[in-house]
Amino acid sequence: MSPTPFEAHLDVTKTLIAVAITAAIAVGGLVFAWIKRGEADNPWVPLGIGIAVFFVMATVSFKQFKTYQQGQSGPIVRIDNAGVLDRRIGQTPIPWSAIQGAEIKDISNAKLTKRGDEDERNRPQVMGVVLNVENAAQFIDSDGLLSAATKAVGTATGHSEIAISPEGLSSSAEDILSAVQSHLASNQN
Repeated sequence: MSPTPFEAHLDVTKTLIAVAITAAIAVGGLVFAWIKRGEADNPWVPLGIGIAVFFVMATVSFKQFKTYQQGQSGPIVRIDNAGVLDRRIGQTPIPWSAIQGAEIKDISNAKLTKRGDEDERNRPQVMGVVLNVENAAQFIDSDGLLSAATKAVGTATGHSEIAISPEGLSSSAEDILSAVQSHLASNQN
């Protein structure tokens, strides 16, 4: 008997707040650039910083808005007999035959400077489910420059991990991991 399908839907409130905050930071980068350009010896420095902040945060805001739009038409993450589908990563499920394991890890990539013993409690963490996937890059859609570069680097280095973030979803990393492990065990029999 196969496990029931698992679906993680968008938490609309959190996603819209994230869109608004990142958009405000993007605009703030431009305002910073405009204000500081007159005060600087070289006006290109604050302009460059402000424009860089704008483009990075505008890209993040756009990606979050795209996730919001996807969430309006169904679940963001679906785990069923076909595999694991995270519509933020790709539009086709990662088949169980390619998934070699899963675990919960810190996927925030936030590292503090080493000053002796680092206190893990001070590090901001985003815990997510990391799938160990054979030929992981083939399951990442390259719909933009950043994701295309990520896919190319993943292919070239043989990177085998795909992270499923619970950020902005109605489910926790533990819920997602439980569903993955349940289906993985069922599909190995």
